[in-house]
Amino acid sequence: MESSVGVSRGSPSPSVLDHASRQRVWPLVHATCLLLALVAFAEDAQQVAVHLEIRDELTGTDLEVSIRRKTSVGTKGIDFMDEVVDIEYRRYPGVGVFVTSLCGVEAPNGAFWALSIDGERAEKGISELSIERPVRIGWDLVKMDSEERRP
Repeated sequence: MESSVGVSRGSPSPSVLDHASRQRVWPLVHATCLLLALVAFAEDAQQVAVHLEIRDELTGTDLEVSIRRKTSVGTKGIDFMDEVVDIEYRRYPGVGVFVTSLCGVEAPNGAFWALSIDGERAEKGISELSIERPVRIGWDLVKMDSEERRP
């Protein structure tokens, strides 16, 4: 009677790795996990929080929006707005943009969407804003002759 011995030429399965093989593999696994954690941390460090608030107490639409999102450092305010809400505006070369509608609510004659940054009436437009730090962007629909300030 003849006997034969089967020989497998494939790689051993992970469950049968010998001690020496495991000692070579674990440092690679740990290094990979550390690298992934560092990449995630670096991506998060390049993000800033933005709190967007939109209110229309003028036309009776009862529009009140509050959105909190993170965005990349250096994002232009108008690009952030384009990403998160329905916005319509006119672009004026050399001046920037004039917002005409937010969330489907168009500014009626004699009113406009007023921008505030961190609770203060903005001195420049949303197209000029570069988001470099956590910021609160506010929009209120106000009458043209109104000097109201956002609280």
